[in-house]
Amino acid sequence: MNEKYVLVCEDSIEGIFTGVYEGWRYGNRGAEVELCMGPPGQSELFCHYVDVAADQEKAGKVMRTIWRQLGRASYEHLCYAACSTDKEKGTCIYHAVRKGLSYGQGNPAILEDLKDPSILKLSKLRQTVWHEMHRFLGFVRFQEIQDGILFAVICPDNPILPLIGPHFEDRLPREDWIIYDEERRDALLHPAGKPFYIVRGAGLDIERVQGSGDKGEYAALWKVFCQSISVTERENLRVQRQNLPYKYRRYMPEFW
Repeated sequence: MNEKYVLVCEDSIEGIFTGVYEGWRYGNRGAEVELCMGPPGQSELFCHYVDVAADQEKAGKVMRTIWRQLGRASYEHLCYAACSTDKEKGTCIYHAVRKGLSYGQGNPAILEDLKDPSILKLSKLRQTVWHEMHRFLGFVRFQEIQDGILFAVICPDNPILPLIGPHFEDRLPREDWIIYDEERRDALLHPAGKPFYIVRGAGLDIERVQGSGDKGEYAALWKVFCQSISVTERENLRVQRQNLPYKYRRYMPEFW
């Protein structure tokens, strides 16, 4: 019976790719490798548990290898899957990368092999995360708080802050802004003119932060804008609920 190693990784893109890096040597010895996001539940007998701290250098090596040998599309596919809430995502990513790189120079089409259960699962995770991320690109609403900082609160089903960061960095490069994930208490911070970064477990007091801001001026502007473009005779509330479910409206001032 082959040895089994469970690598306990940080639940982040960097944490998962660090786990792939560390798991490679165990896999080369013929061991079975699984990646566990966070503390494992019930321990298995005859199984080695290894804590793996996220390492930017090791994760970067894996990212560059995937980009170079499997292509940009495969890299983005895996990043989307890594931002899901599924507990098996790390193991699926490890097996997909290992399978894709087992063809010498790599097989960019490996993620199209939907007969493989792990790759089929990754495809479904990627689709779910991409859909939610794409919605939040249009649903994020900023308000100006103290010192001219733009602040927005979201509560996504999946930890999508790393995915939406480049979009807003490109559109607001000269602004100081924060996007706060209320569910996970993580904050996406962007200093003006610099790259964004994520603070895990920031634990901001939302009411206090929002209370230091514009006292509703931007919310009022949003309401006036939405009213000005609305055509009452053509309103279709059922279609509106399909395109903009109620769960997203809590943080959108035009619905306050």
